[in-house]
Amino acid sequence: MTTVDKAMTLLRQFSLERLEIGLNDLARLTGEDKAVVRRILVSLMKSGFVEQNPENQRYFLGSGFLALARLREATIPMVKATQIVSAWLCKRTNETVHVSIAGQTGMSTAAYNLPPRGNVINLRPADRYPFHSSSSGLAYLSFCAPETQDRLMALPKDRLTRFTVTDPDDLRALFEVTRAQGYACTRNTVEEGVASVAMPFFLGSSDPSGTISIAVPDLNLTPEHMSFLLDSLRAGVGRLETALVGGPHSEQPKDVSDD
Repeated sequence: MTTVDKAMTLLRQFSLERLEIGLNDLARLTGEDKAVVRRILVSLMKSGFVEQNPENQRYFLGSGFLALARLREATIPMVKATQIVSAWLCKRTNETVHVSIAGQTGMSTAAYNLPPRGNVINLRPADRYPFHSSSSGLAYLSFCAPETQDRLMALPKDRLTRFTVTDPDDLRALFEVTRAQGYACTRNTVEEGVASVAMPFFLGSSDPSGTISIAVPDLNLTPEHMSFLLDSLRAGVGRLETALVGGPHSEQPKDVSDD
């Protein structure tokens, strides 16, 4: 493992549950020698990616990420558009809405909204949602390029519940169904009692740029509600693609190569 790989592993230990982490805990979590972890931390602190709390000597993510986040948003101005569409979908459906983009090991949150009522599906925005078990991950895998799909299918596939599909052949059969129907649907595969539907959105590349999903209590996903959610998802995907690239994916001009 290279030094950069070790640094990335270290940074991934921070989460909403672990906003600050001490040196000993970082060494334990990463499996690295404490001296190695200290050297990496010193390097990250010089660039502002990690800072240290002087009161308890614990480390936390630094302001250096803010500049990178602004550059990312300037390159692909997605955050504001996803927030607007997520809020619109949540208000329309009165359900939990999650807009996510693909990371190296799962789907990461770009925007989300929870409806103002009881008995809703909660989510943790700092978590990565597995490709193989979440509706957003299945929607992404089903519509991405074959080489991307092969790479992501090589990742570990944990069985999160007794309903989680982990067999590669079974998953590829799910991809075929998802592509044919245009959306992914999962029930009890990430957490029992939770169902969700998801669709990909595209910004011009062969892989989806992300997905929009709606999560509901499993018992509430009746055929009638499913139909309503799918209609709402299609409208939401169209709104997001129009906001980002000027029109829905189906209406975007295709590249034509010279023969």
